Order: sequence, then structure tokens, then C-alpha cells
Amino acid sequence: MSEEEKRTRLRQIEETLATVRGELGDRSDDPQDYGDAGQDLVAREEHAAQLEALETERDRLLEELGE
Repeated sequence: MSEEEKRTRLRQIEETLATVRGELGDRSDDPQDYGDAGQDLVAREEHAAQLEALETERDRLLEELGE
């Protein structure tokens, strides 16, 4: 992958990170039934996994670019 391709991918990752971080918003302390609470937990875990994968890729690209 060329340096330009890496920089393009970094921009894409940053945009995706911003989108994923904004999708769920803040956690609510409002009472929920077990089904809603379970769905919320699953969604948050999936988002956390996405964020971790994207951040790992971003860190790797930054390291390759010497930044």
C-alpha cells in the first residue's frame, strides 16, 4: 500500500470512528425491560468491537507512516 493510499485509509477510518462513536449516544439510566437492556448491551459490545478494530488499524497505519 502506498503512502497516499495509507493516508486515504486513515481519513476513512477517522470518519468511520466518528460515525460509530456517535451512533449510540450516551447510556441512559432510565429503567428498561430486560429485552431492551439486552439489545442495548449487545449493540454497545458490537460498537466497542468495531471501534477497537478500527483503532488498531489506525495505529498500525500511523506507525507505518512514522507518525
